[in-house]
Amino acid sequence: MNKTAAVTPSYRPAERNSALEKLMRFSARDEFDEKHKAAVELFWGDWLAEEPDDDLDEVIKSESVNLAYHSWFAYDFDLGEGRTLFDLFFEREARKLGAGERNFLEGVRGSHLRLYEILEVKPDQGFELRDLWDERRLYVRERAATRQIVAWDLVVARIGPAGDGETVFETLPYLFSAADKDDLLKGLRKAHQVFTHEFPVKSLSDFFKKMAPVFHQLWLERVALQPSPKLVTGDGEPFIFAKVIFDLLDRGAAIRSLADRDDIVDQGDDSYVWLEPAGSFQRSVGTMILEEKRVVFETTSQKRAEKARDELPSLLGGAVRFRAISYEDVEQALKRAPQTAKQKEPDIPIEEQRKILGEFYEQHYRKWLDEPAPALGNRTPRHAARLKTMRPKLIALLKNFESHSSRHRRAGEIAYDFS
Repeated sequence: MNKTAAVTPSYRPAERNSALEKLMRFSARDEFDEKHKAAVELFWGDWLAEEPDDDLDEVIKSESVNLAYHSWFAYDFDLGEGRTLFDLFFEREARKLGAGERNFLEGVRGSHLRLYEILEVKPDQGFELRDLWDERRLYVRERAATRQIVAWDLVVARIGPAGDGETVFETLPYLFSAADKDDLLKGLRKAHQVFTHEFPVKSLSDFFKKMAPVFHQLWLERVALQPSPKLVTGDGEPFIFAKVIFDLLDRGAAIRSLADRDDIVDQGDDSYVWLEPAGSFQRSVGTMILEEKRVVFETTSQKRAEKARDELPSLLGGAVRFRAISYEDVEQALKRAPQTAKQKEPDIPIEEQRKILGEFYEQHYRKWLDEPAPALGNRTPRHAARLKTMRPKLIALLKNFESHSSRHRRAGEIAYDFS
């Protein structure tokens, strides 16, 4: 009885490399210059509308991004009439290729980037993945990336068969956090609706080939060039380090003016905290430091610094005279801060630290179960677990916690083990 068996494409690593080298040389021909110009504009979108800053320039020149672009241009970019550079290369050059080179290229023909969730990391072996589009599970053999990626991370990758038939990452250009999952999936599904309405006869593969520039620009926005978080004070003002300098005219009078005031806290080291009402409690405006010939007021917003400039001379009984204000943003302060020298041996042994922090985290997360969480609509996690509509948000939150914890532990830091 004859049975037809599926034949696995067979090639050696050297044949894969030589096939890719020939494909990239073909892509670099002058005849494709105009196509590259159009592709670059599509791939980068508005990110290249202005002269790149240093951060963007570094990303543009990175090896991984160049590989992502050239792979997309070769495999996916539509040169016209639905044909790709890969198609042209095969038509013109296939007869010049060895059997192993052709086997490799046949294996990746039609491949495209997809969004996957990491279910399990097997160190130095590979990953258990879930295709987030169709829920299909698969194992991908990979070694190097298992030292960087943790469970619940999201990857955008192109997969294909290795020479021995196992599934491998052909390209792995983009890594997202677990917290990005809902937004990415929602955006993909909406884009697919638009795509199928506009191109009703095109396939899902055609759709994902069109999505590579979208994945790239989302990665720029959310990962590679994510803006620094905007820091604000408790009263909503932009966070900035501020110093207000006063000449000290009469030290004794200044100290007497600060005594027995409800809005002043004497810290016992020639420094005083100035408080102001904030609803049912008081919050700090800043700290006054009485030096020999001047008073330095330190605070964290321009508004508070100006309040000190205007009000402290009166509060201190005329014993000071305003001289100057200086400001420094957080980024400047970090650049100015001296680099940490060789790490000192901790006062508390590391095993004792692990025990103390382990107990703290255990208590914290037990309490967290019954505390309102903004990410859950101010419901407690325990309550959210009972609500069908909230359960996915709770699961996403826990995955994000576990992902962050795994990454910290991998870096040698002490973190809670959610497993």
